Order: sequence, then structure tokens, then C-alpha cells
Amino acid sequence: MEVETEVQNKKIDPEAISKTPDGITATISRAQKVKVFREAVREGLEEQAKKMKGTSSKKFQKPTLGQNIRIKIPDFDRAKMDPRSIIAVITDIKDVEFYELATKLGKLKALYTRNQFTLCKENFLSNEEVGTEEISVREVVNKLSLVAGQGFRKCSC
Repeated sequence: MEVETEVQNKKIDPEAISKTPDGITATISRAQKVKVFREAVREGLEEQAKKMKGTSSKKFQKPTLGQNIRIKIPDFDRAKMDPRSIIAVITDIKDVEFYELATKLGKLKALYTRNQFTLCKENFLSNEEVGTEEISVREVVNKLSLVAGQGFRKCSC
């Protein structure tokens, strides 16, 4: 029985694993065979993760503190007439890859990674112009909305 692992594109023969250097077949339990396969898969996944991180760092340039960025608003967080994106400024960098962002209305509650926003060429906001209270993206969109955000409004007349 030959098993091909997609991660390393190698064919692993369980019988070859169970042979000693003398060529004598040793008895290896099923649990030991599974352990060997899992180890091979783990190594392959780690290698693949390193490659993915490398391509991501090449694709996205590093932003700096105080730089303006544009955050795309997900469709489920906005009404049809609400803005498709908001402008924010980078206020802090945490653990090298997480960014704390702020708008005129306040600091955003969530931390963002580099692939979740695009860099602006010009600066529209400065760190002094941003609000201090914590606010979610949906709340920012509601305050910037022309029609008071999502949802239905009832009249009590």
C-alpha cells in the first residue's frame, strides 16, 4: 500500500518504514505508522505556512505609524447607501503584524492584519484628529451613513 502525501509529493511506503537497515521487516503497530504519517504531514504544513508568510510579506508593504489606510466595509455591516470604505490612521502596531486603527469617530475595537486594508498615498487624517473612545466598524458606518445605518425605523404615530 502506497500513500502519497500532497504536502511533500512523496510516496511513502508503510512497509519500507517498517524495515530495519538490515532489510529485516520489523513489526510496527498501526499507531506507530499513523504517528510517522502525522509527523510528515506536520512538517509539510509548517513548510507551506512559511512559504505563505513569505509571499504575503512580499505582496504587502509594511505600513508605518500615522499612515492613512482604507478599510473596506463588509456588505453585511452597511446599508445600500452607506459608504463602501472608511479612512483610518494607524495608531499602534502590536506583535509586528497586528495594527490598531482609529477614525475621526474613535479607535476601532478590532485589531487588523495587513491584508485587511489598503494604504493611502496621501494623508487625510493625523493622530491628533482621531477620537479616543472605542467603537466598532458598524457603529462608525452608522454615524457616517446618510440614512442612519441598517435596520428599520418605526413611526409611533
